Amino acid sequence: MESTKGLLTGVLIIVVGALLGSFIGGFIGHVFPDGMIFDLFSKEISAGLQPTTLDLRLLEVTFGCLFRFNVPSIIGILMAAYIFRSFTSSK
Repeated sequence: MESTKGLLTGVLIIVVGALLGSFIGGFIGHVFPDGMIFDLFSKEISAGLQPTTLDLRLLEVTFGCLFRFNVPSIIGILMAAYIFRSFTSSK
């Protein structure tokens, strides 16, 4: 039970951090014009499986999982992990 709680907490930290990083990246994209800083924060690395559809005539199922990482999402994940650690260590 304890390992499931730890796994869910880790997934939650990654998701919240990635969303926070996406927000930061979008903000930076609007503030800075095209240039070196914009390129650094908007460049993405994609990893995963592109969506694939399996059509069985009666049932159509789509499989796929794609992760897109950029500098702000990594920063957001690290920030979320740091904030979580600071809250849990104060207990």
